[in-house]
Amino acid sequence: MITVLLTDGEFTGLIRTLREAYSEDIRIVGLSTDPYTPHQAILDAFYVVPSHDDPEYFDELIRITQAEKADIIFPIVSEGLESIMQNEARIRKETGARILSSPLQTVCTANDKGLLYAYLHESHDEVLSGLVPSFCTADTKHALFGAVRTIEALGKKACIKKRRGEDADGFWVIDNEADYPSLLFFESPRRILSEKILTEILAGIDDDDTIPPYLVTEYLPGEEWDCDVLCLDGRLISVTARINLNMTGGLTSVLEVRDNPLLVSFCDRIVNALHLSYVCCISFRADSEGNFFLLEINPRMMGNIYVSALAGNNYAKMAIDLLSGQPVYPVQPKTGITTALYYDQLSITPPQIKK
Repeated sequence: MITVLLTDGEFTGLIRTLREAYSEDIRIVGLSTDPYTPHQAILDAFYVVPSHDDPEYFDELIRITQAEKADIIFPIVSEGLESIMQNEARIRKETGARILSSPLQTVCTANDKGLLYAYLHESHDEVLSGLVPSFCTADTKHALFGAVRTIEALGKKACIKKRRGEDADGFWVIDNEADYPSLLFFESPRRILSEKILTEILAGIDDDDTIPPYLVTEYLPGEEWDCDVLCLDGRLISVTARINLNMTGGLTSVLEVRDNPLLVSFCDRIVNALHLSYVCCISFRADSEGNFFLLEINPRMMGNIYVSALAGNNYAKMAIDLLSGQPVYPVQPKTGITTALYYDQLSITPPQIKK
């Protein structure tokens, strides 16, 4: 019997993937800041905890890990992943649990799109530097508008996004030519702003006031692909490539597993350059001419990890085997698998909720 702890228990895909790998021989403990999360109904144990940046978080994490005798911790939330790796030695000493993650420095670089782009852009590897789209960084209102105009001066449409975050956090396309009345009255909402709208939104902020660190890049209108990657110490082991056919609220809602040797070769170089380990998700998007660029790297398991299991490789189980020093034997991913998100309801009676 193995006990794993998920620092974010709201992760259906990983829970399902682990259940299929271990059947009755696993206990899955999940944490959440939300006492109403439905996932508590499919976990073996569920705890409501403070946010990862709360001073009491790590005391709670260690207490729960000890109480549940967890063998392995899966750090899930991107921001919290860095905090956990900063406390890796303490967690291991006080609980004996191992953390399934790339090294701290790798995580810090991958989590910050500005650092990541700069690192690859300055690489001596022309393929890696060529994967970086035109970009600028900004941490003031003045710098943000300057960055937008720098990208536009290259003859490209600009988009803005937070340097740190997930699920399209802070993402907006800057489009000064869009028909905004039609968008308001007749079309589904889209993440686009004009510079005039952005100016009005930021009217109360002085030019030199500090804003959250932002990345401004050229907008890439082509295909978007995600690659689930299994690796160890900078060595690529297996890749499941999937094209995103539909997005909902920053999440991939419909996808299809397809072969893409070019993206696999890019993943090989990225894994080696950043010295990634275990499971990560590397995202790419194409420009209007079909040239691929790197969007981001999530140095953790993503919500669609179950798709890799459907394609023949249970990366959650394989990652645990790698962590334990056991060999893994991946197969060529089965292509043509199409999946779609769906929504359901579960009955919950969380003891944390006071009636």
